Amino acid sequence: MKKTLYFLMGGTLIYYPSQLKSQKLNPEKKNVKDIESIQIQGKSDYNSVNISRKKLDIIQSNTLGETLRKIPGIQNSGYGPNSGAPVIRSLSGNRVKILENGVSVNDLSGISPDFNTDIEMNSVQNITIYKNSASVLYGGKAIGGAIDVETDYVARQLPDQKINFRGLLEGGSNSGQKQAFSAKGIIAKNWVWTVGAANQKQEIVRIPGKSKDSRCYDPSLVGFNSILQSLCQVEVDSRHVLNKSLFPYISQFAIDHMIEYELSEGDLYTFSPTYYNPSDGKHYPNPKNQLYVSGQDPVKGRYRDEINNIRDYVQTKDGVIPNSHSESNSFYVGTSYVEKSFYAGGAYQNSYSYFGVPGYALPKMPQHSHGKPQPKIDYLPINIRSLSHKAMFESAYQFTGFPISSIKLNYMGVFSKNAELIDLQRANQFEVNQHNGRLEIVQQKWKFLSGTTGLEIQYRNMTGDGKQRYLPNNISREIGIFTMQHLDFKSIQLDLGYRNDHIQRRADADNKYVRSRGLSGGQLNDRDFILHQLHTSAQWNIFKKAYLKAQYNHSERAPEVNELYAGNNHFAILTEENGDDRLDKETARTIELGAGINLKNIRVSANWYHTFYKNYIYLAHTGISREVFLVKEWRSDDTEINGIEAEAAYKFNLNKIGKWEIGGYYDLVRNISVADSSIRKWSDGDYMPNMPTSRFGFNLEGNIQNFSINIALDHYLKQKYLGKNINPELPMPAFSLLNVRVSYKDNSLGIGNLEYYIMGNNLLNSEARLQNSQLKFLSPLPGINISAGVKITI
Repeated sequence: MKKTLYFLMGGTLIYYPSQLKSQKLNPEKKNVKDIESIQIQGKSDYNSVNISRKKLDIIQSNTLGETLRKIPGIQNSGYGPNSGAPVIRSLSGNRVKILENGVSVNDLSGISPDFNTDIEMNSVQNITIYKNSASVLYGGKAIGGAIDVETDYVARQLPDQKINFRGLLEGGSNSGQKQAFSAKGIIAKNWVWTVGAANQKQEIVRIPGKSKDSRCYDPSLVGFNSILQSLCQVEVDSRHVLNKSLFPYISQFAIDHMIEYELSEGDLYTFSPTYYNPSDGKHYPNPKNQLYVSGQDPVKGRYRDEINNIRDYVQTKDGVIPNSHSESNSFYVGTSYVEKSFYAGGAYQNSYSYFGVPGYALPKMPQHSHGKPQPKIDYLPINIRSLSHKAMFESAYQFTGFPISSIKLNYMGVFSKNAELIDLQRANQFEVNQHNGRLEIVQQKWKFLSGTTGLEIQYRNMTGDGKQRYLPNNISREIGIFTMQHLDFKSIQLDLGYRNDHIQRRADADNKYVRSRGLSGGQLNDRDFILHQLHTSAQWNIFKKAYLKAQYNHSERAPEVNELYAGNNHFAILTEENGDDRLDKETARTIELGAGINLKNIRVSANWYHTFYKNYIYLAHTGISREVFLVKEWRSDDTEINGIEAEAAYKFNLNKIGKWEIGGYYDLVRNISVADSSIRKWSDGDYMPNMPTSRFGFNLEGNIQNFSINIALDHYLKQKYLGKNINPELPMPAFSLLNVRVSYKDNSLGIGNLEYYIMGNNLLNSEARLQNSQLKFLSPLPGINISAGVKITI
């Protein structure tokens, strides 16, 4: 009860629900709402959350997952300090679609979580988040939600000045240094140019203690748990020895004749109280064993394992995350033609990144020694290198006096090379050529009816290289047609949407592709899927002060290429990954209920959701380990996901000492197996492992003259809903994160303004390990960081 009261009195909303972006021709004309004007409103479309550029300036993170982690229901995948993707209500990867201006980006993080989403955060203008299924709008890969990032590469309206400029310089004690700028201006009448660049570099990430969890060195836990040994990347030196405490007596005969008869230690200990002396034919008492412990099983307890030593694959250094270096840079240029009711523009963007993963692998698998001395095994760090080129085109036209209100066309072509390296040696590389097209037609509002209809086409060709690649060459084709209709009866609002998708997956294993000994994609058969998506919702607006909402989604997802065709050692996830080309499509049925109230100074909202998944696809343990890799297979079973999210905010005016808002949030999610599967219960347990924990947080933000202050405290609870990794999953300890940002705006520049700021992250210097991170035993979150910077806007 106390937690509920604290929560209702605190909290801040860092977002507000937005309407479908497809219904707006010029998104830049939206009013960006600050903390004084944010309102909780239920919208009768998808549950959407919007983060403005102003809020992004406060968050200032390098990865998309870290940027969105404070929103209830969303957490960061935390794949080391340099890679992070959004986790929405325990779902991520191939179930959360990442978009840029409404079209899919080259997001390989669903196939390999060590790759970052191809988004340059300094170029982002705002982000729209769909926390429930957005499959009607964006297809099956949005079965668990979608993230639509709006960038300013293509100008959609004429700037208010001949030249607009924004720049950033920042340095941190534990975040490296970064520089960024963007500019746009008028070339000639109706023509706009845009240009921008960003650079970031960091040598090492510091932490308060050891990089590995202390339980990695606990003999009672890690000693004979091969799964945990692999997750911790440790080698255990052990031996199988006789359990001397099992035997109540020591054989006097063995003592007397040990050397003569070449007897062993196994002959020395006995259950017999006497021994027979053949020289005189009599029995004599055996001495008692001082090590004897009664009550042991004489069969199962005869031998025990003894730990001699636990050692790391590679010696770690206290106070730092190993192999945590990172560097990235990007550049873009674009141009647009803009009129009152029409615009068309194109842009080119180039980005490069190179960073380390806090794990190690072997450049070559050791061969059987056939009794000869085993050569020294050298583990080398895993690194990621990506180079991406993007070509973008966007156009829209606004009609007057016509049944169609507007029409919009988007295209993005992505051409990238994505390599996983063992030190500097290329283990595998995938070249991705991806083309995405999206057409949206918005109809004129007729009485109570409005809506959007569209067509989306995607083609992706992945070709692999490298002796240790885990996927064959593959091609995916997707085409979908959708409509979303909105009925507005003032206090009652209804929505109905439908989408039909046709998906093709093709694999081509060339002669250079070497498959593992496991399932490894079966026969690599061609697969075709037809998907049906349905969205319905109803909302009752109560005197413009509150709302009640109910929503139902039927969503389907086709398996991705890694789930169908993977078949080799995947170094980045330290796993031999085995796809199954027989997998069927996923089907999810979601019910969500929500309510909110918005009074003069107080806002409160809450949501409850329940999803039933048929054929939920997951990467399951087989219990087998080969060389240094766990062997896993993609399988499917039925699953239920349910949870709650709630938040509240209270704002107040203290006159001379500023306007303030205090708030808080709480969220909980459970991912439960409901399949009657003995294999799943044995390998993964009743709950899915590596799930986000429940958490709550508080936030205080305000303005005093030219100063802005933001204080945030987030507390992650110890996980109660644990799965298995063959052995029971270990919970990470609870932890709290305290972040503070103070900024000062200087308007004396005349032609613009300067903002000076200082930020402190993880000021408590907590050892924080995310339960949902696959690398939680190897790497905590970064330790305390103090950074300072300046922004210039002209």
